[in-house]
Amino acid sequence: MLIGHYAAAFAARRAAPALPLPLCFAACQLVDLFWGVLVLLGIEKLRIIPGFTASNGLDLYFMPYTHGLPAALTWSVGAAVLTWYFFPARTGRARVAVVIGLVVASHWLLDLLVHVPDLPLWFDGEKAGLGWWNYRVPALLLELALLWGALLACLGVMAEKRIRCLLLAGAMSAIQVMSLVAQPDQPVTMVMELLATHVALIGAAYWADRRASQRRMMPLAG
Repeated sequence: MLIGHYAAAFAARRAAPALPLPLCFAACQLVDLFWGVLVLLGIEKLRIIPGFTASNGLDLYFMPYTHGLPAALTWSVGAAVLTWYFFPARTGRARVAVVIGLVVASHWLLDLLVHVPDLPLWFDGEKAGLGWWNYRVPALLLELALLWGALLACLGVMAEKRIRCLLLAGAMSAIQVMSLVAQPDQPVTMVMELLATHVALIGAAYWADRRASQRRMMPLAG
């Protein structure tokens, strides 16, 4: 799953409006960000096999430290604890910590829908996955529905940021479609592109989440 994960980020913003959107974007893809790093370090493994599924050629045959169920729970608890520790107490940090933990945990649950059985239930043992990636159009529609449904649900708390969020969602939808059209045939290239996409979207979330007053602020000439 790619842009469907960001549905959890927009839902989190509705549940806890004090949360910055870039933090929500980072949380929903935290598992994949670390997965990419571990793949580049040679710790987790993947192969690209053309036609492996109808949606992509990803054979994710070893990723227990990021996409295993115990690992996903560990990442979630760790993210919640760090959020509680660093977030200002006056903003209701217990609430935002729980929300961030749930956003991180949502990554595994949403992956469960689309992945073929490659999500370890315990280290590298029995694996789960409902396999929607085997159905190209339904999998695409699922991702789009998740993203747009969550975005429309949170527009009420976005105030003057609504237009930018809609533009961002449009760009994300285009990225999802393009990911089906052009896919790298080398694992390292695939991972680098995914990491760059996630980092760019976090930056785009910062742009979308800026207040109008921030955009108008210009340093005074001396």
